[in-house]
Parts: sequence; C-alpha cells; structure tokens
Amino acid sequence: MGVFDVEPREFPDRVSFNHYLAENYDTLVDGDLYVIAGLTQYSRDEFLELLRREGYEIVEDYGGIQKISCDFGGDRPAEFYFTYDVEESVILFYTDMRKTEEIKNTVEPLLENQPGVHYLYISPGLLQEIREKIVSDDPATEITEFVAKRTERTDTSSRFRPDEWRTINYYGRDGLESLREMEESYGVLPRIMEFNVPGDLRFRINHEGVFKLKSGSLLRLFKHIEMCIEEALKVKLAYERTDFRMVRASKSLEVPTAEPATVALQNSIQYHELDALKQSLSEENYVLFNTYAEEGSLYFTTEVIDRVKNSAFRIKANENQIRIFPQDESDLGTFYRFYEFIQDSVDERAELARV
Repeated sequence: MGVFDVEPREFPDRVSFNHYLAENYDTLVDGDLYVIAGLTQYSRDEFLELLRREGYEIVEDYGGIQKISCDFGGDRPAEFYFTYDVEESVILFYTDMRKTEEIKNTVEPLLENQPGVHYLYISPGLLQEIREKIVSDDPATEITEFVAKRTERTDTSSRFRPDEWRTINYYGRDGLESLREMEESYGVLPRIMEFNVPGDLRFRINHEGVFKLKSGSLLRLFKHIEMCIEEALKVKLAYERTDFRMVRASKSLEVPTAEPATVALQNSIQYHELDALKQSLSEENYVLFNTYAEEGSLYFTTEVIDRVKNSAFRIKANENQIRIFPQDESDLGTFYRFYEFIQDSVDERAELARV
C-alpha cells in the first residue's frame, strides 16, 4: 500500500495543499502523517532533475504538487507528495509511510548527504521557543517524550557534574516538567519532543525538520512548521550573502576574493581547546589542511573539506567569532551542516551575525 490518495485537482503551492490536507486529513490519512522539510540552492527544475538522478519518478502531477515514488529495495516503493517553493527554495515531503523504512532510506539521506540541499535544521533554542509558545497558548499541554543532550564543550549551566556530556531519552506524561528540571539540573537541551495538547493536537518534532502528526489539528501543526521555516530562512539569507569570485589584479593575474558569513560566539574559544575542536571536526567527516593557529589573542585558520557534501570552504576564527569563507562554488548544504556543527560542538548559543 502506498501513500494516501488526494483528489485529482491542481494545487498552485504548498499553502493551498496544506489547507486541503488540513480540511480533509481525517478522511485521507489513517495513520500518522509525516512532513519532512528541507531547503535547497537549486531551482525547481534542477531539484527535480536531482530527484530523477537519485531514482525518484513523478507518478502524478497536481500543478504545484507532485506525487513521487522511489524504489529503494524495500517491500514497497516509498511515495511522497512533494512541493517546492519558488521564492524561498523550501522543499516539503508529505507521507503516511513508515519513518523507519520508507523515509529513513530515501528522503532523509537525500537531504543529509546531497550537495546543495539540507534538512530544515531546528536549533535547540528554537525548539525551546516552540515549546514555550505551545505551553503559553495551552497550559494543559503535555510533553510525553523527549530526547535532550548536553554536548562536550557547552557552557550551558548545570547544577550536577557540569563537565559531563550526556543524552537523556525520556518517556512519561510529566515530560514538560521533567525536561525543564533536567535543563536546569543537568544542562541538557532538547533535540526531539512529542507534544500532547489535550483535545487539539498530538505531534512530534525533531531537530532535522521531521514533523509527525499523530492526531488533531493539522492546520496548527503547519503554523509551527512555518515558524521553523522562517527561522531557517535567516540562515539561508546569510549563506546567500557569501560570495567567491576571481578578481583581475592585472592583465595577467587574477586573485580570489570571498565574502564570508560570520557566526558570533557566546562561549569563547580558547587556544587549548583547538585540538578537541579539530578532533570533533574529524569525527563529523571534515578534513582540515593548511591549518594555522596563534596563541595569545587567538587566531585560527584552516581550509576544510566536507566529505559528506563533497565541498570545501575556509574558516578564520578568534575567541569570539568564526568566519566561513566559500571556496569555488559555495554549497548551501555544506553551510547548514557546518552551522549545525558549530551549535552542536562549539557553542549552543552561537548565532549568525547581523549584516
């Protein structure tokens, strides 16, 4: 059995499709509905060509929405409804098929590994904002499950053993209270949360832009998705301001010039932490070369190869900021992946500097 059926009509964009699903969700979908969000630097036609190269085919066309299928070697092909926002280059996949099979083996690795695309990264801080907004609107809200982490180099306050990194998986109706207590006592930050708003909505959200509606108001879930998209587009704007080009210095000489993106740090980098930072980069499939560091007023520079996205960039850092310089053709997926690395392994409160 494939993805749920929709009536044969045209949907001009994701907004119209979202409204259609919200109005007809109960009759269309029997189980859980997944919405997987991502961003891309490609045009719509270029992204569709990428899908074809990766084994996807369009089986139905609904105007601004396509039904796509991918045979990944499982007991049935994976099927999704796909939408591409022309103005924002936001991509959404909708399905009621299994996350552990059809989603895990198709769309998730596509967004994670392909150059030029990335999943809609949702920072721990944004997850906290979403949580507090939901609870403020509906004080009876429960969190029934969460995953929270404390990273090795965090400066988030912790009452108990602040030098230890940890991951907490929690199940229980008192998850809201427990998560707040564990944030205070153990300095963890959320990566996955499942909400139950009694009589209205039950859904799950993770930091990789996967939303799972178990029951209730799909329209309200879409509002939370749009909030995450709005924040992600701020990162995309910073990427779009980066630039690499060759500038003619004389008749016979061209020199490279690059405009970086700057990430401001709240948790300053110290010289003695550089070895651990380089080790963390290596563990995340980054290769460093032409590396140089000076002690005192910290100066650190290196060229970086992203082995996942198959692209390169250069970074320059001092105690309070990291500047990211594109090399040759810049890559949106690489930029997002490295920004997530900074928040996960360097400074959870790091933010892109305003231009």
